[in-house]
Amino acid sequence: MTNSAETQQQTKGSTGSAAGNASGNLTGRVKEQAAQTVQQAQEQIDAGLQYSSGEMQRFAKEGQEFVKKNPGLAVAGALGAGVLLGLAMRSRF
Repeated sequence: MTNSAETQQQTKGSTGSAAGNASGNLTGRVKEQAAQTVQQAQEQIDAGLQYSSGEMQRFAKEGQEFVKKNPGLAVAGALGAGVLLGLAMRSRF
């Protein structure tokens, strides 16, 4: 091989290796960013579930207190809801 041919071949090899390293670095950064995004999403989901759980417990407690204070109204409401649900289901089936 001539001197200039060897130089060109070495330049191509080092350029390819630099491109491979840059690609590897980019891939690593993308993977790291994706992992951080997934972790943040998981934290948001956990916080939402914890909040929802607390709200459902509060709602259930308030419902129980309402039924204890107003048993007649609770029975009438349940009866009315049952009748409406029954009428709605009868017309569909």
